[in-house]
Amino acid sequence: MKAFRIYAMILAAVCLTMPVVFGQRMFGGGMRDFGNGQMAKIFGMNQSFTATADVTITDKSRPAPLQMESAYAVLKGNVRTETDMTSMKGANMPPQVLAQMKQMGMDRTVSIYRSDKKLMYLVYPGLKAYCEITPAEMQPPGKPEPKEPTVESTVIGKDTVDGHPCVKNKVTITTDDGKQHEMIVWKASDLKDFPIQTEMQSGGATITTHLRDIKLSAPDASLFDPPSDFKAYSSMQEMMMANMQRMMPPSGMPPGGAVPPQGGGNN
Repeated sequence: MKAFRIYAMILAAVCLTMPVVFGQRMFGGGMRDFGNGQMAKIFGMNQSFTATADVTITDKSRPAPLQMESAYAVLKGNVRTETDMTSMKGANMPPQVLAQMKQMGMDRTVSIYRSDKKLMYLVYPGLKAYCEITPAEMQPPGKPEPKEPTVESTVIGKDTVDGHPCVKNKVTITTDDGKQHEMIVWKASDLKDFPIQTEMQSGGATITTHLRDIKLSAPDASLFDPPSDFKAYSSMQEMMMANMQRMMPPSGMPPGGAVPPQGGGNN
């Protein structure tokens, strides 16, 4: 269970450090996309790109930072994130835990947010399965759908990241409940103001996302749909229950797959 708590924290951090996904409020009870004007305040003119994100979480309570990488693809407001848990460093997870996650088909996860359809797909390639999540499913019962958050950006200085001249901005995201979330964004001037690095505070930890292998071209549209040969489930719970049943030995067979001894006389 401890490994899965770490997994959930890392996944949340990956999502929170990318402003467009943060705008969907995946972990705030709603799922809304940014409007074009709001996205432009963070991504500039870069509405379509691919990149690799190196995420580092530094916390004084931990002896070493947590590090992992994720692959990003953005196409006109649609966002795909692919994370391989085996790339994680600093979590001190025993090799057998990672091996178990791989056996369960949970070592890789893909989240696809479709702003045009107002829904999200959670895809597990190892399970060849996915589920669809709508805003209504993420919204607490009786609570109205949240309004689109507002985004304000203020220039606070200049810097250089990976040889790219950058303008540092403080970005403030205000959700409809009045809460404000701040992050520092390094926009590369020679990459059409691409946010090459972000940094924010969350729960006493500093979360830094550094983007590399940046390609300012439109990714293939097929990346934003779950594979047609994957099994669709109506909910995450249903998908996980099916996976647990798949891993259980057949009725009457002990763990390990050994065939129980049969009674009867000699041949």
